[in-house]
Amino acid sequence: MPMNLIHLRAFHQVATYGSYVSAAAAAHVSQPTLSEQVRQLERHHGIKLLQRSGRSVELTPLGRKLFAVTSKLFAAELEAEAVLAKARHVMQGELRFGTDAPINAVGVLSAFRRRNPGVSIQLVSGNSAEIRNRVLAGTVDVGIIADETPHPDLTARKLATQDLVAFVRHDHALARAKVIGLKELVTHPLVIREIGSVTRRSIEEALTQAKLQPAEVLETDSREAVHAAVIAGLGIGVIAEDEFNDDPRLVLLDFADAVQPITEYLVYRKDNQRSHVVEAVVDCVG
Repeated sequence: MPMNLIHLRAFHQVATYGSYVSAAAAAHVSQPTLSEQVRQLERHHGIKLLQRSGRSVELTPLGRKLFAVTSKLFAAELEAEAVLAKARHVMQGELRFGTDAPINAVGVLSAFRRRNPGVSIQLVSGNSAEIRNRVLAGTVDVGIIADETPHPDLTARKLATQDLVAFVRHDHALARAKVIGLKELVTHPLVIREIGSVTRRSIEEALTQAKLQPAEVLETDSREAVHAAVIAGLGIGVIAEDEFNDDPRLVLLDFADAVQPITEYLVYRKDNQRSHVVEAVVDCVG
């Protein structure tokens, strides 16, 4: 009996999104329908491909092998769609775009929207590690991250480099200073992102090289939370310069010491680089 592509696609959707709920929403079908399609695939071949883990699912060893195959299969399908779309001179579909900071994606997405008005855009944000993992897992097509770590499955294109800066509330004792040294920085509570953030990694590396340790660290889960904590007077924030919120309650400080700048990269899976939406994004960055 020939392979049932509907059942195979159902498995691929669940494996891609990591849950039946998210996969069903993306496929515009009911969760019971998607679950039954995966069960039929497993029953027909007498195998186990997915295991539930709370609200998410995990791939069995066989499931991981099959997912590697379906990723190539449906990537080829996207490539075929791209050929036909170009023949019609129309770009359609969906772009799933991940970024470690929305401000870094604005220029690329604006250019993409102007050139491809028929493509819907889903924007996902998170720290660099999270977005990188999403690109690798195939849950986003393209990502902008500040992580230069090479990976055999990823293509990375350099976009821009920006400095790391500190900032304080307008009535802070350092508000009138234009610069801050690392020795002075560690005497105040430090407000930084969670582990996985390249901003955090950069400032921690600078402090380690200077053999300094912050007196107190307040960890947050977003750039917005860093700004809010500093406005609340909880400490000194550290952020990439382009991500600084131009708020009259905040004052930006440059570092007097050498701190490694942050470089942003456009990343996408090598086996997805001929997808019509990925090619269109790459065209927008030159």
